[in-house]
Amino acid sequence: MLRFLLILSLSPLCARAFERSPVVATTEAPMKFERKGDRAWFIDFGTAAFGNVEITSPDAKAGTKVTVHLGEALAGPAEVNRQPGGTVRYQRHEVTLRPRVAARPALTWAPPGWMKSGWLELPKETGQVMPFRYVEVENAPESFAIDQIRRVSWSVPFDESAAAFESSSAELDAVWALCKHSIKATSFMGLYVDGDRERKPYEADVLINQLSHYCLDARYDTARLSHEYLLEKPTWPTEWRLQSVILGWNDFLWSGDDRSLRRHYPTLKERAMIGRRTGDGLFKGWNEGELTDIVDWPAGERDGYDMKPEVKTVVTAFHYRALVLLEQIAKRLGKNSEAKEFADLAQATLTAFNERLWDEDRGCYLDGLDPVSGQASGHASAHASFFPLAFGMVPADRVARVAAFLKPRGMACSVYGAQFLLEALYDAGEADHALSLLVADGQRSWRNMSEKVGSTITLEAWDPALKPNLDWNHAWGAAPANLIPRKLMGIEPLEPGFKRFRVKPQTASLERAKLKLPTPAGPVLLEIHGIGADAWRASLVVPKGTAAEFHLPFAGEPVVSSAGVPVEPRVLRETGGRRVIGLLPGSWEISLKR
Repeated sequence: MLRFLLILSLSPLCARAFERSPVVATTEAPMKFERKGDRAWFIDFGTAAFGNVEITSPDAKAGTKVTVHLGEALAGPAEVNRQPGGTVRYQRHEVTLRPRVAARPALTWAPPGWMKSGWLELPKETGQVMPFRYVEVENAPESFAIDQIRRVSWSVPFDESAAAFESSSAELDAVWALCKHSIKATSFMGLYVDGDRERKPYEADVLINQLSHYCLDARYDTARLSHEYLLEKPTWPTEWRLQSVILGWNDFLWSGDDRSLRRHYPTLKERAMIGRRTGDGLFKGWNEGELTDIVDWPAGERDGYDMKPEVKTVVTAFHYRALVLLEQIAKRLGKNSEAKEFADLAQATLTAFNERLWDEDRGCYLDGLDPVSGQASGHASAHASFFPLAFGMVPADRVARVAAFLKPRGMACSVYGAQFLLEALYDAGEADHALSLLVADGQRSWRNMSEKVGSTITLEAWDPALKPNLDWNHAWGAAPANLIPRKLMGIEPLEPGFKRFRVKPQTASLERAKLKLPTPAGPVLLEIHGIGADAWRASLVVPKGTAAEFHLPFAGEPVVSSAGVPVEPRVLRETGGRRVIGLLPGSWEISLKR
């Protein structure tokens, strides 16, 4: 019998300094260089990034001082916002020039006053950095020109050509571009951090960074090292601890490398916190103390979630997901008896969840219950239904009712919760509604971040009105970078390292969509045309050493060809009246018999 320990303190791992991915510099010219007045200039680098500026003036007299304003936001046309509020960044510096020598502002950074420890020091090679897009230079030499100012920004090595997406929706393409840039730009520490305010890793941030980075570049080191850092230095929310198991599994499934799983299996078991189970398998969380249940953040984005019950539906859902994945991990490591115990625990949780937290009248799940009295909460938030739906806890005969409960509520969650809400909608077959949320332009939307707020990196929250101290450089807001490839285009690994992968496109009303997705075996290329069954067709490149399961989006007989030569379809099974076909390495064209 397994001996499970509830360990809330730091788990003792091997004594070593934590590692980071290397960071590299990119030197960038301005996108816009505009004279504002006598010896005053406005510079726009097009997007925000973490770095500094260098000014090189061949004609400057030694000791000439210029004033440099750097910021993320504008106060007006060609004017850096000098009082942006919250934790939106702005700095002003006097810079002394010397002829033909690059001069940089002496940037500064300090953690928020309430934060006593936990932030990371910058990599030594970067010098101090800040996030900025705009620069004003005052008292510039008369000869100041566009080639005399450059931004030097820092990120992990990032192959811009490794991933690509384009579609018939300009709005969706813009959301993809925003989120892709956000993942690269926020990697300046060599580990994933929660933005410039704290410069600290958190598990929930790392999860969204991880999946998004995987979909953009076939590099797995930054996610793995961030995850392993947090195994040594876990953070306070209950669900964040539980997410460590998800992070470890994702690392193995996408990369195919199980060394981290093997090293950290004992710690991953602890993260499931099995000692907190009720007798029937639900999970008792915390409302205070070293660990605290969070559900969503900021608190105003919880859709009125009832936080009082000790058993919370959302926390139980994360516990269940950890058990399901621990079963798979144990099997991989040859620990079959432990795998069986994890499976039994997960099944008990699933049974109790569906018996005790389901509201038959409303067709949804309740927020939680009191484990002593058994009294369930009377409140049913969106979160209590979409997290379980995303984690596969909802029986097939309830999925449609749960989706119908969720759809009228719209984006009733934070930018973090959006990751799971949209996964749930796609898994329920609600592709049209999911697409409408991806391209929306209301207050809770990605287009609001860029088109109305004005950021080129995703925000910590949907809008300043919803979190006044938000920052403009939080990659946990970049979920579409992985949702578009994984759910809309439908490509996800089924076996470690993409040896076998699923293609289940749900392109809804898009007339055209094209994706390049990096994998350890090489890029997967998928292109979809047409909306209805009669017009629908797809092309797919399956990399060498892999195999694909292609889920046809409509009922009908598949038509398959390669290089124009018809091929007899290899039908693996039928699901919901739709065929699933197997495709080996090569280039394939797929349509339906008309």
